[in-house]
Amino acid sequence: MLRLKTVLFVLFFGICFCAQAAKRMQTVTLSTGEWAPFISSSLENNGLIAQITKEAFAHSETPIDLQFFPWARAAELSKNGERNGTIAFVHLPDREKVYYYSEPIYTGYYAFFHLKSYPLKWRDYNDLKDITIATTRGYGGMGDKFITAEEKGVIKVLRLTSDTQSFAMLMSERVQAVPSDVEVGYVYLRKLYGAETNKFTHHPRMINRAEYCLVISKKLKNGPEIIARFNAGLKHLHKSGRYKEILRSWYQKPIYKNALPPAYMKELMAQHGIEKL
Repeated sequence: MLRLKTVLFVLFFGICFCAQAAKRMQTVTLSTGEWAPFISSSLENNGLIAQITKEAFAHSETPIDLQFFPWARAAELSKNGERNGTIAFVHLPDREKVYYYSEPIYTGYYAFFHLKSYPLKWRDYNDLKDITIATTRGYGGMGDKFITAEEKGVIKVLRLTSDTQSFAMLMSERVQAVPSDVEVGYVYLRKLYGAETNKFTHHPRMINRAEYCLVISKKLKNGPEIIARFNAGLKHLHKSGRYKEILRSWYQKPIYKNALPPAYMKELMAQHGIEKL
């Protein structure tokens, strides 16, 4: 009898352990778009934010499947639950109705890019009523004030398929400004125009401080658990010092050093507490 109880005890805990292991190893599918240097199918570790995301999930032995789509499609797939979630979204009221949000993965800063030959001046959105602005469909990092001004018709905004289209229209002077994360903007311009990137600049007045998060569809019953696992891993990266190591390694790569103006690189390092490279 004692032996039977022992066998049953071992079987019970073996089943529990296997169930927990299977649960822990469940792959999280994330839809996202091209957004170098943060996320890209062509970059090492798929970019800075993608690497942080992978290493945070790795802390709980949770594999992820990162799938690339046009941004509007990526958002739709995660919203309706065809994919578990996406990176990297900012908080917006309409999104918070359908997504669970993680702690911020990374903080970026949005500004208007413009040609140096066009002296953009603005203090509030009313100052921009006579120009045309181009940006990508699905982007919300510009923040609530920008989106409200767009919806109310205070500013004229062309929503296009990609950043490539937006910056091409800026280069050809068909639009006068493109709102972009500053890091992303300079990397895209360098890729598109090489040495001609010096024709562009960004306005020193920032549009928004954007906190980029992992979002998981509220259609998933285990959504809060996925977020909790991720947050625990992200906290570990910060506490162990690994988080700053990842940032420092990316800031040293050519994709940053060859694209971002030196003055802004210094600002960027200060913003993220990186003393030296």
